[in-house]
Amino acid sequence: MTSGSPTVGIVGAGQLARMMAEAASAIGVRTAVLAARADDAAVDVASEVILGEATDNLALRALSASSDVVTFDHEQVDLGLICDLEHEGVPVRPGVETLRVAVDKGVMRTRLAAAGLPVPGYELLGVAGSPGRAPSELLASIDAFASQQGWPVVVKAARGGYDGKGVWPVAGSPAALALCEDAAAASTPLLLETHVDIDFELAVVVARGRDGSSVAWPPVETAQIRGVCREVRYPGRLDPELADAAGALALEVARVVGATGVLAVELFASRGRLLVNEIAARPHNSAHWTIEGATTSQFENHVRAVLGLPLGDTSPVAPHVASVNVFGPPSGETADPATRLVDALAVRGAHVHLYGKEPRPGRKLGHVTVCGGDPVDVRSRAWAAARALGSPVPDDIYVGTS
Repeated sequence: MTSGSPTVGIVGAGQLARMMAEAASAIGVRTAVLAARADDAAVDVASEVILGEATDNLALRALSASSDVVTFDHEQVDLGLICDLEHEGVPVRPGVETLRVAVDKGVMRTRLAAAGLPVPGYELLGVAGSPGRAPSELLASIDAFASQQGWPVVVKAARGGYDGKGVWPVAGSPAALALCEDAAAASTPLLLETHVDIDFELAVVVARGRDGSSVAWPPVETAQIRGVCREVRYPGRLDPELADAAGALALEVARVVGATGVLAVELFASRGRLLVNEIAARPHNSAHWTIEGATTSQFENHVRAVLGLPLGDTSPVAPHVASVNVFGPPSGETADPATRLVDALAVRGAHVHLYGKEPRPGRKLGHVTVCGGDPVDVRSRAWAAARALGSPVPDDIYVGTS
């Protein structure tokens, strides 16, 4: 434990930890990060840095000894070690039971369905290659599921997938068998889901305090390209009735999983219905816009929540907000976006956030947020600034510049 200003210990030192540390510093809170590498994004801004892997027991204990509370910027953790810390009295927020739901899609589906919350149709397939679950037997389960639900179906890795990784739509038995054989070689636990006809995707981010109090930022529309979020728009295509329903659903999800801190709930809008797709028990890409676009950012409210401080107002400060992710340039280009700041900052109203990461193709290097009164203009300026930083622009969603 620390004396004087409280210290929040963060397992992981990526861009989420970086922005958490920046928000914490503004309200006089120190941060200690557990960094796998000396050049991780949060190392430059944290009050204290402990080098070590998130699965290293000694490193975790060093972090907890330096901190008043331990939280996370990713889910790639050893729940057994975290459970040990919690049992020994280390304040871990969110707690292990919430983390268990966030890190395992099978547990998440089962917990939410048992609470009566809307999720896609699903079946737990278990671990390919485990006793009694040879690939051919898994295929039989998939075929039986598809005979009821129809092809295509979606096979997911229950643990470890992110940004579109570990998600495999399959259109028939041959593709499903090949997937099961690959999964058996990796001993991957699998989850089977119906293929949802998606009208669009949205997300709601909630902050929930230690006392059960909670606030939610308004829902946003997200644009996913090949499983990776490229832009976030408030309010996007959400009408008030759907937005209210999404906000209420996210708050209920946070209650059901016992969240403390920020919880992101990613949703499908499908034929007038909302379905819970994913949750994340930490700050989330879909709410980076709140740094400039809301009265209190997700990062500040996460720090407040895990320390037991009053939660801040989540009201938007502008009628429309667009936030665009900045990715590494295509192969063969090596320019750091920091060298292109002049052109990006020349875009009116562009708020640029760079994460200090070494550029490489497809790597998320930062984001740009623009707030304003006209949705087309706001979106256009956000994309113009991202393009000025060298970020590739997917034709699927690009809308021009101004």
